[in-house]
Amino acid sequence: MKRRIAVLLLLMTALAACAYPAQAQMPYRTFTLGVNQELVETQTAYEPVRSMTRFGELTLKDPQDLRMGPDGNLYIADTGNKRILVVSREGELIREIKDKKNFKTPSGVNVDADGNIYVADESARAVLVYSREGELIRTWSKPTHPLFGETAPYKPRKVVIDKRGNLYICSKGNTNGIVQISPAGEGEFLGYYGANTSSVTLLTAIRKAVFTDQQLSSIAGIVPISVENLCIDEKGMVYAVSQTNDERSLRRLNVAGRNTLTPDYWTELTSAVAVTAQGSVFTANANGRIVEYTSEGDMLFVFGAFDRGDQRVGTFKSVTGMVVDEAYRLYVLDSVLCSIQVLEPTEFTSLVHEAFALFQDGKYAASKAPWAEVQRMNSLFTYANTGMGEALYREGEYEEALQNFRNSGSRQGYSDAYWELRSNWLHTNVGTILIALAALIAVVQVIKAVNKRTGFLKPLGRAKERIGNVRIVSRTGWAFRMLTNPYDCCYGIKHEGRAGYVSAAVILLIYFILFVISKYFSGFLFKTVQEGQLEVLNDFLTFFGAWLLLVICCYLVCTIKDGEARFRDLFIGSAYILAPMIVFLPIRILLTNVLTYNEAFFITLIDVISYGWTGLLILLMIMYLNDYSFRRTLSIVVLTLFTVLVTVALLFVIYVLINQLVNFISGIYGEVVYRFVRRT
Repeated sequence: MKRRIAVLLLLMTALAACAYPAQAQMPYRTFTLGVNQELVETQTAYEPVRSMTRFGELTLKDPQDLRMGPDGNLYIADTGNKRILVVSREGELIREIKDKKNFKTPSGVNVDADGNIYVADESARAVLVYSREGELIRTWSKPTHPLFGETAPYKPRKVVIDKRGNLYICSKGNTNGIVQISPAGEGEFLGYYGANTSSVTLLTAIRKAVFTDQQLSSIAGIVPISVENLCIDEKGMVYAVSQTNDERSLRRLNVAGRNTLTPDYWTELTSAVAVTAQGSVFTANANGRIVEYTSEGDMLFVFGAFDRGDQRVGTFKSVTGMVVDEAYRLYVLDSVLCSIQVLEPTEFTSLVHEAFALFQDGKYAASKAPWAEVQRMNSLFTYANTGMGEALYREGEYEEALQNFRNSGSRQGYSDAYWELRSNWLHTNVGTILIALAALIAVVQVIKAVNKRTGFLKPLGRAKERIGNVRIVSRTGWAFRMLTNPYDCCYGIKHEGRAGYVSAAVILLIYFILFVISKYFSGFLFKTVQEGQLEVLNDFLTFFGAWLLLVICCYLVCTIKDGEARFRDLFIGSAYILAPMIVFLPIRILLTNVLTYNEAFFITLIDVISYGWTGLLILLMIMYLNDYSFRRTLSIVVLTLFTVLVTVALLFVIYVLINQLVNFISGIYGEVVYRFVRRT
């Protein structure tokens, strides 16, 4: 029996070990953009399959560039060994190109449609062109054109060629931009292309006025940074990489040299870039992460990790080159690890690419099948819901498209689908709506006529009058006097006792309830908070705390400035000025649930009217309650805001000091307890 138990446990252990190999071997996690534009984990997008470190008998030393030629082979700038290697995708050495006379630090390589090999050599200060067999054909030295500049450095690091044969050269230290050369004649200098701009601030202007050029060159941000790496796509768009952590890190340059990428996600320190024939963009950054973007510039997958010494396939230290083949297979060159790592797309990623390709080709019906399979594998994958929604929308399935757009957080798609749904509903029910309106008008007219003869509605009128005479109702209703006659309302508050603390609290509570409904229950298109987010207590403390702070600061300033208002007057008046918000918020809430982006103007108009009206009432309330002039009222408002800022800063300092005191006391207490326990 003991033997059987031991064998059974051994078998279970073996099965458990077999159940986790894929997860255990994966050195990184994969992320994608979620509904609220945050990174969320998803299925593995790319699996590392192998690492190529030896090609025949040759190894790499400080390789700096990797390109794929039209023949499908990989071309490596093996900088440390002063050579160019041509290898197959499986890592078989095809040929070695060495030129002891001209090669010094070959850091960039590219191949044109004829198979000619272009080598950028920084130390040789030239771009060298070789035939397939490795014979030197041409040398592109420093341009002699006056526009290039006599003192401008020419140290080619990378080079790409467009379909017309024009060269785009990254020159180290040249802040004028990418060097563009035409192959015509001796090589015509076409000018600088896609130069980075420097950030201009007041401090920058002062430095430029005081410092010398040599001093300015040592200050980051004063002189534009140079382009470090680049590639070109099928359409001739140049992707330029710069060593910075802002939107200049990666730019897609059109013919005019202008960036056509949005800066939402291109803000990491990018070191290499690759583009597929379909327009997908892959970047590698300093943290060892690889990011895939769609052709529209939306982040699709984030994967990869930094190598911390274990040298696992799928981790990187310094990516200097990267290419992607037609099957979305990634070849990543690492200059520190001296290797080319190969990553293949998983079944999940292949389905995503297939669906994107079909959709971009206009085959919307055909794209539904792969999108449905992606949804089956991951129902929360944002792009699958968006893609399925787009396909359903173009087929006229607006209700299903609406749900998919909402699941993906695609507000524009949701707006378009809702517009079509609403339009169809109105066309179907317009007759019924008109009949119902006519019937309603007729019923109202009949009731008015009958009431005029019989007076059967008089009891309701008397009940309404009795309710209006209730003190709390009367005082609360006085707030709406602020809408039509602010002076009369303020006079009633200050001299006639037409309002009190309780009625002001009721008005504040009504506004807060409407505010919460507007914030969390507005229509999907106009909601400003994430789905499912509910922080009513935080909203309550923030609103009432800020409101009370403003009232107190305003009272203190008015007291110093000889104001006539009591604290009670300002407390009540500051609540009653919210009357426009109370009137317009229900209308806004209703409209957000029935309008689309095409009619967003009405929402904006309501916001402008309500906030503008409330702001005007603030000025009039302070002016009437304190008997100020309008000009003096403006100064009181400015002083109040300044007082609020000073108070908030003071409260923050007190909070920090108390927090440090608590930490100090808890630290002493912990030390005393530790020493006591240690002695005992």
